[in-house]
Amino acid sequence: MKRKSLLLIVMVFALASLTTINAQEKKSLIGDYLSISGWMNIQEDYESQLQNDGSTLEQISTLNVRRARLDFKGNISKNVEFRVQGDLAGTPKLVDGFVKIKLHKSFNIQAGQFKIPFTFENPQSPLTLEGIEYAQVISKLSGYSDISGVTTYSGGRDVGIMIYGNFFSFESNGKEIPILTYKLGYFNGNGMNKKDANVLKDIAGSIEVCPGVEGLMLAVSYYDGNYYLAGANENNANRDRLTFGGKYENGRLTVRSEYITGKTDMANNGQIYTLDSDGFYIAGGYWFDIAEDQRIRPVARYDFLRQDIDNPETNSTYYMAGIDWWPYKNLRLLVNYTMKDKPGYDNLGHLFQAQLSVKF
Repeated sequence: MKRKSLLLIVMVFALASLTTINAQEKKSLIGDYLSISGWMNIQEDYESQLQNDGSTLEQISTLNVRRARLDFKGNISKNVEFRVQGDLAGTPKLVDGFVKIKLHKSFNIQAGQFKIPFTFENPQSPLTLEGIEYAQVISKLSGYSDISGVTTYSGGRDVGIMIYGNFFSFESNGKEIPILTYKLGYFNGNGMNKKDANVLKDIAGSIEVCPGVEGLMLAVSYYDGNYYLAGANENNANRDRLTFGGKYENGRLTVRSEYITGKTDMANNGQIYTLDSDGFYIAGGYWFDIAEDQRIRPVARYDFLRQDIDNPETNSTYYMAGIDWWPYKNLRLLVNYTMKDKPGYDNLGHLFQAQLSVKF
């Protein structure tokens, strides 16, 4: 009996030890190759627009959970990384899902669904953006709510393959700063979580240059696209974009500006025509430290869009001002007021937004 009791104790101890070791190994393994994080936006919108006679055209007041993201990132090896990000707000959907193969600082490969390499602002996370909304020209010409109507609410993302890397560098404050960075991608052109609607693929690419000053970046990017449009030549319509921009960031001050021009084939009563559009924005903010792990910055943006260059009635100018406050490291309150000036209305439109974000 004693032998059996002793054997039982030894077996239980061995099993407990093995379980502990396995748990430690598993934890260590997960820590080595996988990280799990997430964030959420809770938002209030109030908008008012009067008609020319002073009567109410539009008045909106609503609360919503705009985003609820779960983000999985990891390394299969030192040369292979992956990311899977989903959004549970509204209809659950895949936001990012890609693999990176890192071969050399000058040549790497990324495949899957991710943000297209076009403009400075498009790849930027909503958690770092100065405003609650992206600039009009980014929304209409960079794959958010595209003028063509084909990539509605795709968050600037698409499914494709991209090569990227950088050449040359200089040292500043003990850091190596790339002088030239390039990205070149091959995409479906139909937005996120969608198969291609035609046999042609879209090409997007960017070149960024740091002219020897840390934090200063100049860039040009181009998008050569095609999309399905009934009545167009073989149902393939052109959707081309070109942008120039610059930005400066030094840890406190952020200033960014871009000009985007686009040509989009459209249909009207069975006739195909080319819509010329362009837009410009300048945005900025400055961080103030007000306590430990607590920062605040005033932000502002001038935002102009000509949806149809030949029709001034489609012009719109937005003036945004706000406060970006992080009372804790993982908690953010962003408040924006936007005044909207549209030629079709004698009265200005007003948009007030407040967004609470939490990271975990």
